Amino acid sequence: MNAALIDHDPAAALAALKPLSGGRDKALYLLDKAMILRMQRNYAGSIQAFERAKPLLHYLEATSVTETVAALTLTEDLRTYTPPLYERLLLHVYQSLNYLQSGDAQAALVEARQIDVLLRRLSPATDAAPDGSDAFARYVAGMIFEDAGDWNDAMIAYRKAYQAYTAADRPLPPGLAISLCRFADYLGLDTELSDYRQRFGIQQWPPVAPAVDGQVVFVLGDGLAPAKVAITQLVQDPHSGHFFNISLPALRPRAPVLDAATVDIGGVTATTAVVEDIARRAQTELDDNRGALVAAEIARNVARNAIANKADDKQQGLGALISLIGAAVDHADTRIWNTLPDNIQMARLRLPPGHYDMTVSLRDAFGNTVGTKEFDDVIVKPGRVTFATWHATGY
Repeated sequence: MNAALIDHDPAAALAALKPLSGGRDKALYLLDKAMILRMQRNYAGSIQAFERAKPLLHYLEATSVTETVAALTLTEDLRTYTPPLYERLLLHVYQSLNYLQSGDAQAALVEARQIDVLLRRLSPATDAAPDGSDAFARYVAGMIFEDAGDWNDAMIAYRKAYQAYTAADRPLPPGLAISLCRFADYLGLDTELSDYRQRFGIQQWPPVAPAVDGQVVFVLGDGLAPAKVAITQLVQDPHSGHFFNISLPALRPRAPVLDAATVDIGGVTATTAVVEDIARRAQTELDDNRGALVAAEIARNVARNAIANKADDKQQGLGALISLIGAAVDHADTRIWNTLPDNIQMARLRLPPGHYDMTVSLRDAFGNTVGTKEFDDVIVKPGRVTFATWHATGY
């Protein structure tokens, strides 16, 4: 599947994915399927796949006792795949983009509100992700609220995005700083506005209302997210002859395809900036869970050794065979949402209303232009936000 994506062949990637459509990996299959359909500009199909995944994810929040026992005695990947929070947030982000690019702004608005509902349910004390992983999702939600003319919710989302980027120690997107000033000014939040002006060094911004110009937001997916692999070590106790196995997941980064992109539309140009580092997010998630994964691996070895001891009581040497079989079965859980990009970049441009052709020039780490993407008839409306997206999986 990944090889097909790098070769710009999403149809082949979809065919390679199909055998994984059932069982404990169904939610993951639907997430990958939805992303590949997006690459084909099949937004209706992508919407359907994401919607089928949502109830599965909600159901999987409840812990399965049977799966937990199996995971603690046999292998970690006997659990049904449950995406981490950052993946669940990105589901809503990409679904909202699906709706926007299908012309259904109201459905995108509902999707933006689901981001807040998810965070309130999973983090009721703070209404935020513990590691700032909600920053990009909040930022996109703010633009969707802005497009809908919901100024109060736009300000709330932009404020929470700012807090999340700060909590994650990530650079603030330039467009977010301007949005905070614009809406603090419009809503009469004078103290907050004064603080933003001092922090960001911004003294002027376009008015919220009456709106003269519109905005074009280009969202670039760069490369593919890291692959998850198993690091396994099998050892034998020389005294008992029993085998012990340690198998833990690790991330194998896939180098980003691009450094940045230059967007040119109507004589206005802008360079994309990273607004979400998914590779870093995946590594943080794995690091945070490493202690629990090690503890679970120790528990499995203890359980298998106890079974092997009982087997030895019946027949000497049988325990070694049983422990070897158990160790061979034990394998780290290497499932991850493969079709996400390594990072997400964004450029926001402000233009007078009209119809435009847009050219995106893709640059590598050496500043060389490695490809271009043309977008025909991009429509800009006064006070509205138009989204255009591209996922560069290779060049």
